[in-house]
Amino acid sequence: MKIQNKMKAGIIGYPLGHTLSPTIHNSAFKELGYNIDFQIWETEEKFLEEKIQSLRNKNVLGCCVTLPYKKKVMQYLDNIDNSAKEIDAINWVINKDGKLSGYNTDWLGFINSIDFYKKSIKNKKALIIGAGGSAKAICQGLIKGKVKSIIISNRTLKKAEEIKVLFRNSQTKIQIMDFKELNNLTILETMDLIINTTSLGMTGGPDPKKSPIDTSLLNTRALCYDLVYSPQITPFLREAKNNKIDTIGGLSMLVFQAASGFELLTNKNAPINTMLDSVGIKL
Repeated sequence: MKIQNKMKAGIIGYPLGHTLSPTIHNSAFKELGYNIDFQIWETEEKFLEEKIQSLRNKNVLGCCVTLPYKKKVMQYLDNIDNSAKEIDAINWVINKDGKLSGYNTDWLGFINSIDFYKKSIKNKKALIIGAGGSAKAICQGLIKGKVKSIIISNRTLKKAEEIKVLFRNSQTKIQIMDFKELNNLTILETMDLIINTTSLGMTGGPDPKKSPIDTSLLNTRALCYDLVYSPQITPFLREAKNNKIDTIGGLSMLVFQAASGFELLTNKNAPINTMLDSVGIKL
């Protein structure tokens, strides 16, 4: 890829606060000698359409999209990738000659981070906690990773039901569980993979000291995965570690979804080791 003039890419969301995306992407651009600057574009909803339309500028390669706009931006794009259509959410917008295309790499980030840590999800029983946009991507990743079954638990049952309907044509068995049943020993001890997609345990979130489940009820062969990456060791992961259960934090998923986004931006392989190293991840 030959880039002469200074090009731009960025991340759109609101609020953004501290984001690691510039660190991850700018380390990759520097490694490959690309004249690209990855910026933070915090955008209020009333300015969202205007900001998306500005991505058509010839010096903008595209952007990463985060909360709360992963679904809302879809209406402003020219094309939506099939995976993004299936998930009904996008996290990347790519500009090609003024035409904007939407993609979802969150599910790839999840799957590739699982592979990075040499874990297998095939034929496993999975529990997803939460039913937002991230939960949709995780559900997609689990289905493509050929899990045996999926249980979705959310405070609002309607949202969980919507995900079940979204993936109704998949061959994977998907069930809904009432949020009040999350600490049901009979269910938890049969789970192989538990994924927290909520903000529980997040620094600055509504419940920064809370774990979504009692990990002492899990079997020790289980894997606990938390999409929250600030802090890197959440209450959920800390309790799981204390109970001798394997864990994966959300930082690795952030990097791997970014790597797939980098490849969409540049049409080149991402320098994944550099990107991982930029946030302190080593195998």
